[in-house]
Amino acid sequence: IWGDPATIPDESIPLTVRVHDECNGSDVFGSDICTCRPYLAHAIEECMRTAQTGGCGVVVYFRKEGRSLGEVTKYLVYNMRKRAEGGDSAAEYFNCTRNVAGITDTRFQAMMPDALHWLGITKID
Repeated sequence: IWGDPATIPDESIPLTVRVHDECNGSDVFGSDICTCRPYLAHAIEECMRTAQTGGCGVVVYFRKEGRSLGEVTKYLVYNMRKRAEGGDSAAEYFNCTRNVAGITDTRFQAMMPDALHWLGITKID
C-alpha cells in the first residue's frame, strides 16, 4: 500500500489498484519468456504516482504461481515453448500447458474480491 491506508474506503480520494498473480520466473528472476514483471513494475509506479498526488495505491499479490499449477509445471511448459518448432510463441502457452498438465489454468478467482473487500475497496479509479 502506498499512501495513507485510512483513505482506501473514501471514494472521493483517487485509488489505483493492481491484482497481480505471483510469477517468480518474471517477477523475481526476470525471465524473458513471461511478461508479468513489467505489469507489476508499472502497477507499482502508478500506485506511487497516485500516492504522491494525495491518493492511495494498492497492489494485491496473489501467491498462486504458474496459474496455480506450480512452478515445476510452469517451467516444464516454458521448456516446451522454448523447444517448439519455429521458436517460442506466447500464443502457444495454453496449448503447451494443456500438453504438460492436461489443463490450461487452475486459478480460482472467485475469492479474489475478498482481499479488496477486506481492505475496504468499494471503487477503483
